[in-house]
Amino acid sequence: MLPETDDERLCRALHERFGFDRFRPGQQEAASAVYSGRDLVAVMPTGSGKSLCFQLPALLLDGTTVVVSPLIALMKDQVDGLKSRGVAAAAVHSGLGAAERARAEADLAAGRLRLVYVAPERLASARFGDALVRARIARLVVDEAHCISQWGHDFRPDYGRLGDLRQRLGAPAAAFTATATPEVRADIARQLHLSNPLDLVTGFERPNLTLAVDPCRSRADKARALDRLLREVGPPGIVYAATRKNVEMWAGHLEARGLRAGRYHAGLGDAERARVQDDFFAGRIEAIAATNAFGMGVDKSDLRFVAHADVPGSLEAYYQEVGRAGRDGLPARGVLLFGAADVRTQEFFLAGSNPSPAVFRQVWELLAAGADDAAIETAAAGDAASGMAAATAARLLRRAAERLGRSPGSGEPPIDFAAQADKARRDRARLDTMIRYAFGRGCRTRFVYDYFAGAGRGGAVLRCGTCDVCLGWRRGEGRPLDDREFERVRIALSAVARLPARFGVERIAQVLTGSRSREVLDRRLDRLPTFGRLAELKIDEVKALLEVLVDAALLERRGIEGGRPGAFVLALSSEGAAVMRAEHRPLLALPGGEDPASPRGRRGAARSRPSPPETPPDPGLLGRLKAWRAAEAKRRRVPAYVIFHDSTLEALAAGRPRDRGTLREVKGVGSAKLEAYGEELLKVLAGPAAET
Repeated sequence: MLPETDDERLCRALHERFGFDRFRPGQQEAASAVYSGRDLVAVMPTGSGKSLCFQLPALLLDGTTVVVSPLIALMKDQVDGLKSRGVAAAAVHSGLGAAERARAEADLAAGRLRLVYVAPERLASARFGDALVRARIARLVVDEAHCISQWGHDFRPDYGRLGDLRQRLGAPAAAFTATATPEVRADIARQLHLSNPLDLVTGFERPNLTLAVDPCRSRADKARALDRLLREVGPPGIVYAATRKNVEMWAGHLEARGLRAGRYHAGLGDAERARVQDDFFAGRIEAIAATNAFGMGVDKSDLRFVAHADVPGSLEAYYQEVGRAGRDGLPARGVLLFGAADVRTQEFFLAGSNPSPAVFRQVWELLAAGADDAAIETAAAGDAASGMAAATAARLLRRAAERLGRSPGSGEPPIDFAAQADKARRDRARLDTMIRYAFGRGCRTRFVYDYFAGAGRGGAVLRCGTCDVCLGWRRGEGRPLDDREFERVRIALSAVARLPARFGVERIAQVLTGSRSREVLDRRLDRLPTFGRLAELKIDEVKALLEVLVDAALLERRGIEGGRPGAFVLALSSEGAAVMRAEHRPLLALPGGEDPASPRGRRGAARSRPSPPETPPDPGLLGRLKAWRAAEAKRRRVPAYVIFHDSTLEALAAGRPRDRGTLREVKGVGSAKLEAYGEELLKVLAGPAAET
């Protein structure tokens, strides 16, 4: 008999020790890399099962696998789970008593542990570091690895010791995170001294999780959108807000809707936060309004929704938070209630977390004079963001001075101003990416995957089929363009390309219509080749055209640093550039079109405007179709509307198509769904008609 391969050993252990018949996407590749001793950087979103990727190999390796994690609650859960399977595991962190910690360290030194979970602050202990080096360590695993990178969105200084630990242990290392761009992954590999690591990005396809953006112009719009979400999906769920004030407001809104609601933010005491979290996990609270303080380690599998009432500061933070919905595999929804003016809140946070060199120098002098935090914030003249920036500068300066053994005020501030400027630019770029996601009209999953994958892409995700865009929510269906319409689209795109991220809809529409306004003439925009090229249209018609191009993801809105709330500029997307060059002719939801009386016009109208069925739906057949859809949705573990909308089933029950050709003509049955469900649908449709 041939010896088992590594993959065969892993598959057998997966079944025998964990009771699973198969791996989730990406798990086998990651587990195989860890088992074989290849260094690894893996991006696996929340709920994709990344812990199994290092726990499984640990059971088959000689020696102990060290797992560094900042989450004490998660450590406890995983250690308890491993022990219940008969696996020798322990955790070492500040929450343990002295006797319990000494027992875990003794088991580690004696080689009795398969896995030991370690909080990063424990690495500051020379005694514990020496104990690790003396033990027989098989693998080093770094969870939440983005925390090691100053380019990451959640940098933690304690993680800075991991590079030295990795070299002292001399063991292969694997870094796992739910959110890391190619830039951050490269920095993780550099800081951990990884050798030719496998760059793995996977797990973004979650067919049970519908990602959606609800455009909201006011707080009332957000309240209505949240109420709609509660009706359609229901609790349990989380409403994230950017400020404590907004958390309290949304918690009150949830309570007014009859829900058992809680609130969670840094302004509450430790005991209160712990009580709210325990009540939520135990089901005594149905919904919770929270800031991002309710963050890593949230592991409630049955969340039906995660709603963001304020735009987050980065796509990394957003996807990590929204990924907490639907971890049980059942239908769930992640919704961003997006108001353009909300961007100002995040711009306030950007200003407060990125002090200027002048602020650093001012605070350095104040520290030398013995000023405390309150005095420093008071001395920082200006608005609230200035006080926040001064507090940030004081924290960073104290930390740097302590590390270097310097007294405050002696010499230049111990800050790398160039690095700080780079950080400010990266923070702004992250916010701009989040804004593009919010305004975008392309597939949400593809946007997220493209952002995180980069060179680590394991295969293109063209359309997920389950986000609001792919499902066609709140978006007009496009139609073919005639030659003149296509020319106008290309002219409008060209105008934006010649004004890269400088002007908004109003100014660009003035250029295209040939306005002689002072704003246009003073900036010499009348000298552009596209000036006046759409003069035959009214300015409102051109503005409407530009909005359609934004909706079609041919143009992107971008925020203006320091601009007024809701002010955005337009920029050309890569898809828009292809259309501008006439490499692609899109379908667009433009008003007008050909004469509906013409055969081609009738075909176009059928595509763009659904018509009510000429005969009412057969009630018996409609019932059978809905029963089939419910069973199929349960089997695929997706929401029923992902299979077919009610309007499509009604059209099927009215028209009773008998073959694939007529089936395809029904609105809502495209090529992909015809391929996936065609044969089953035809069987249901061939059943007996209702008696009349």
